[in-house]
Amino acid sequence: MKQKKVINIIAIVLMVGFAYAAMQIAPVLSDEQNSYLGGLVWNNSLDEGLAAAQEQHKPVLVYFWAVWCQYCELFETETLTDPRITEALTNDFILVAIDLDENKEVPARYGVSYPPHELFVDEYGTEITRVPGYVDANTFYPVVRDVSSNYKLNFNSNSTDNGDVQVEEAVI
Repeated sequence: MKQKKVINIIAIVLMVGFAYAAMQIAPVLSDEQNSYLGGLVWNNSLDEGLAAAQEQHKPVLVYFWAVWCQYCELFETETLTDPRITEALTNDFILVAIDLDENKEVPARYGVSYPPHELFVDEYGTEITRVPGYVDANTFYPVVRDVSSNYKLNFNSNSTDNGDVQVEEAVI
């Protein structure tokens, strides 16, 4: 009887140990301030993202996602990891990720009801363009490139000598 108890205790300890180890090696998708998706760091707050965009004069990519969304995972592992996209997003955009299960206000503001959904806005939150659903890297890259180049063109053409800037909605 004692031997059976010892085996049960060892089995329980092993199961708890495996569970703990699995939790430690699981990737962290989000913390209080950021999400870590597709190898990129995304701000969780649209307001903070817009403030950074105003300081840096960059457009914002707002990525609406959910943990349970299989197409989000595909977008993150296949599309966002494309070197062309990673470079453009890192250099030319402020990144904001909105978890649809955690934040209901921002999706409602922009009429987003399902993930994945990629929304490009200017530094004041005005929509530039959107890409609803999953798209592959070859489809997404031209959108990223066009938003970036049009935004830079509009920014440069609206700059005045006294440093005031007026950014208009880019047309894609």
